[in-house]
Amino acid sequence: MAIYRCEHSLNNVYIIDTHQFSLENITSVFCYYDGERALLFDTGTSDNVDRILESMRMAGIPPEKLAGVVPSHYHFDHGGGCSAFWHRMREINPDFRIYTGGLTKHKLQTPGNHIKGASTTFGSFTGTMEPIPDEAFVLVAYDSFLPLQFENGARVLLLHTPGHTHDHCSPSVIIGGRCVFCFSGETCGTLYTDDEILTTPTSMPPNFSYRHYMESMQRVKSLNAEMIGFCHFGIIEGRPYVEEIFADHEKLMTGFMTAIKEAFSENPSTSHVLQRTEYLWRGRISPSFKNVKGSENFFQNLQLAITYGAMIDLGFRKSKYEARTEY
Repeated sequence: MAIYRCEHSLNNVYIIDTHQFSLENITSVFCYYDGERALLFDTGTSDNVDRILESMRMAGIPPEKLAGVVPSHYHFDHGGGCSAFWHRMREINPDFRIYTGGLTKHKLQTPGNHIKGASTTFGSFTGTMEPIPDEAFVLVAYDSFLPLQFENGARVLLLHTPGHTHDHCSPSVIIGGRCVFCFSGETCGTLYTDDEILTTPTSMPPNFSYRHYMESMQRVKSLNAEMIGFCHFGIIEGRPYVEEIFADHEKLMTGFMTAIKEAFSENPSTSHVLQRTEYLWRGRISPSFKNVKGSENFFQNLQLAITYGAMIDLGFRKSKYEARTEY
């Protein structure tokens, strides 16, 4: 089975482990490099910049070849490092830019409430998010190609996939009409297993929308991608295995939302809902995390945040810090 959950290169796509939350195999970013030009998908947090640049060098990707970054969305663990990365790259390649849509640009320029809310769950692991000047951005229309050309005619499509957040995109590498790689971001769940295709939910507060999320998953599915990349964590290669991802995640999300509604009707406390939906997570976290320092606390916080995000979408809770954005 073609699951890659380590630093690896596949058909010009490089998996980079950010070592986010002081843990391995939790958050990945990707670099597309054709030997002449490189493009980064996500930056991790501001604290991950050095790690990413070092990983690129070790993979033989000169940082000066890096044309820019395409953040999948504005969350601290994915687009949060854009400001720090841009400032660092000004010294290495002054032409480096952040390629994104208007929704993500706005969020990256007004990060205050988001980082405040995220830090209540993840503490100092959020890093810092400084507002980014207009000159750092190249605005790209949703569902259109970036103004960058790669070898073999490769282009990068900024596929708009709202649901996890309203601004979420799944940048995809297209060559001659074939989708050779789709960075799904958090459109098709997360992957914390090493040898089985078993996903976990991604309903982070406050902007998760189940309806839009499920519609966006179908948009990614329609690409018929040869490889799918995950924010958390790694790559699935091969269309039969990619199809398994969609089948598993559609079933999981349907069951997850139903279970939350049923638990809430019994007892509206968050602790009860967490307890009654815990069974859905069993077997979906690799045993390799069991004895890793910090992993238990991370996954507990993650489960709480994801459950709370679904409860906000269902109208059972209100956002505490960051205002919910209407779709």
